[in-house]
Order: sequence, then C-alpha cells, then structure tokens
Amino acid sequence: MDSDRARKITDAPPVALRRSLAAYFSDAELQTLAHDVGIDYEELPGQTKSAKIVHLIQTAARRGTILDLIALCQAERPNADWSAIHAAATANPQQFLRAPDETPPLLTASPDRALKIGIVLGALMMLLLACGFGGGLLAGQVVRVTLNPIQPDLDALGQVIIRIENQQFTPQGAGISFARAMQIIGNLPAGASFALQLDDVQATTIVAEVTKGRPDAPARDPHIRFLANGQITVNVRVRQLGDRRVALVYTARAEGGRIVITPASAWVNLVEVSNTTFGWFPLPQPDLDDVTRWAQAQLDAATRDFWFDDVTVGEDKLTLAGTKR
Repeated sequence: MDSDRARKITDAPPVALRRSLAAYFSDAELQTLAHDVGIDYEELPGQTKSAKIVHLIQTAARRGTILDLIALCQAERPNADWSAIHAAATANPQQFLRAPDETPPLLTASPDRALKIGIVLGALMMLLLACGFGGGLLAGQVVRVTLNPIQPDLDALGQVIIRIENQQFTPQGAGISFARAMQIIGNLPAGASFALQLDDVQATTIVAEVTKGRPDAPARDPHIRFLANGQITVNVRVRQLGDRRVALVYTARAEGGRIVITPASAWVNLVEVSNTTFGWFPLPQPDLDDVTRWAQAQLDAATRDFWFDDVTVGEDKLTLAGTKR
C-alpha cells in the first residue's frame, strides 16, 4: 500500500476499525476477509458497503473472531497501524459489539443563520413553556442525547442456563441462536429453574418484532441499551408525537413473579437540526404513561408462563432468573 494511506489510529477502536476497513479494502476484499473468519459477507444486513462493515465487525465480535479479523487486516495492509485496534480488542472485545458510530457533530452555522435559528428556537421555547413543557430546562437542565443505533439481528447468539430438579446449572448457549435459547426455556417442565441473559441486540430484536406491523403499538424503531448503572435506555419513535424520537430511561425489577418496568426519565426530540444532539425536551406525562402501559402489557403477556425471582441489569446485558410455571 502507498505510504500516504498508512495512518495512526486515533479514533475510538470500533470507529477506527470501521474507517480502516472502508478506506483500505474493496467490497471484494471485504468478502474474502469475512469468508476467512467464517462470515458470509453477502448475507450481512445492509445494502451499502458501510452498513455491511458495521455488521461484519459486530458479527465477528459476537462470534469471538474479532481478533482474527484484525490480524487478517494487519497481514493484508501492513503499512496501516492496527496496533491500537488490536490492543483494544484484546483488552475488551465486547466494545466491538456496539455499532461503531461517531458522536454527531455540534451545530455550526454562519452568524446570520445562527441568528435565525436562535430566533426560531427562542419562539419555540416560549411556546413550550406556555404549554407546560420545559420545566426542567428552567432549572438549568440542558439535555444532549446521542443515538447510537442498533440493528436488530434474529441470529444473535443467546445463552440460557437451566436447572431441572437437582441437576447442576448447565450452560446451553455456546453458539446457539437466541431463538433456540427461547425454545429451550419454552420446553422446560413446570418448576424447572432457568437464567436467561440478553444483550442489547437481542433485546432490540425482540421489541422490534413485537412492534412490527402493530398499528396499536404507540412506538416503533426501538434501540435498547443496558447500562452498568442498572438502567435501560430505550430510544423509539412515538406515533402520537409525529414519529419524533423519544429517549426513555427505565429500571426493571422482579415483583410478584413479574418483570416490572418503571420510567426514570423521558425526553422528546422536538427540534431536529441536521444530525446534531439538539432540541430535546421533557416528554409529556400522558405520552410517557401510554408507552409504559403498552410496554408493560406486552411484557406481561409474553412472560405469563414464567415466575421471575430476579432481574439484573448490567453493562450490555440483562439477566432474568426464575422458574417455569
């Protein structure tokens, strides 16, 4: 490779890997790389090269072959500096499970355009305050929300741990699909204990399937993340708000054998300027109640055959433990 194409990696590792794959490899070469780590490039979701690269990285991370993929890149393009990416993947391969996306840029504009935008936003704020919105903003709470999209994946790997009578807990998740994991739990005899672990992609896929083609669903296009602080972030488009993006934060607990969700905060994107994190305001309580009630009803219906003893939220994972009714 020409020396001018060699560059030092300074981005976040997943972003750096995506950019490097896009810059240094053609579609045909990417297909070969994917094949060499056991991935069918043509079967990856997405119609564009950039979309397929995102799924190539995530799939390799899920299957435990992300280091192999990076090693192949190093062998094929030795003039590029892959050391930082390789070191990051060695230390924390889980970070490559997330969509490698950059933080949206801040809004920039000419002085005249900035003045016009300021006038419009000022008028909008007056309207919102008159209607009862934006009370939190008066207290100085400026909210910046960055959406890091998750692509639903029906083939995402699942893990289920089961215990039947006095047998030891047995892992059933090495390489099985999430659908298979759910099938195992569904076929358990009454009284059998289980623990099911979901990640961001699996949870997003489940909610996407539940809301797809449902005119009664108040929200669509979900992106779900599990955080280390025990919270669950849900980014969806709410129909009653003109399909505007809403950022919800929930907590979850086991109560009376059910999984109970409780909203912690909710913000709606009323002002969309390019791709910036701009224009988020408190979601009206009635709309939050509608979304929460519908989500809880769907959750109750889907889990009525199980008794849940524990719900634990951690970084990129949700663990549910209970017994089959």
